[in-house]
Amino acid sequence: MRLPYRIAGLWVRVVLLVVLLWGALVSVLSLTPRERALADFHEALRAGQVTYVIYRGKPLDLRWSTGPLFWYHVDQSEAYTRRDLLRDLDATVPGPEAVPAQSRWAFFSGWPFHVPVPGAAWPVGGAWIAALLVMLGTGRPRLGNTWAWFWLFTVGEVGAMLFLLLEPRSLWHGLEPQEPVPNPMSGGRGCFLAICLSLVIPVLVAVGLSYVFHALLDLLPSAP
Repeated sequence: MRLPYRIAGLWVRVVLLVVLLWGALVSVLSLTPRERALADFHEALRAGQVTYVIYRGKPLDLRWSTGPLFWYHVDQSEAYTRRDLLRDLDATVPGPEAVPAQSRWAFFSGWPFHVPVPGAAWPVGGAWIAALLVMLGTGRPRLGNTWAWFWLFTVGEVGAMLFLLLEPRSLWHGLEPQEPVPNPMSGGRGCFLAICLSLVIPVLVAVGLSYVFHALLDLLPSAP
């Protein structure tokens, strides 16, 4: 009788992981936009192509999207203020969603709740919360204790995806049992690993992942 529950649990993990991976991909692309001129932003805005805008600072640092996978950046040196931006957005019907940039340097950046796609906070944030509840409800995780995974979920930022992929058995093992590791992570080791991930991930995003993602997008004939 336990087999149907295991099958259902496996599919729940897969669905939650796919949602979180999609949110992570969009977030990464929004942090590594391609450079465009301010005139390109205005042209896309007038054409109704802009779907999301992220801004910060003075002079204005502006990122904008024409779809979840296509992100662009206007150089800070251009004389364009927050007031100018809000005026232009107010004149656009329907207007894109516009938000101030979130600070990453915090205990938990909360990226699943700030995925820069209209309406994405509910499914992606909900998937993160569901993964957290699954983690807390797992009596004996295989790779680390509950505190270790808690730090990876929060400070480490990718803990939810790692947990869904690896616990309580790796997804590629399917329903087959998997032996626990001989020395699972304690809370202290999990916290240390989480801090390391929080420092390494931005470098990987800026140097490697963004290059790969943009190279793949170049292969799409519909890319703007």
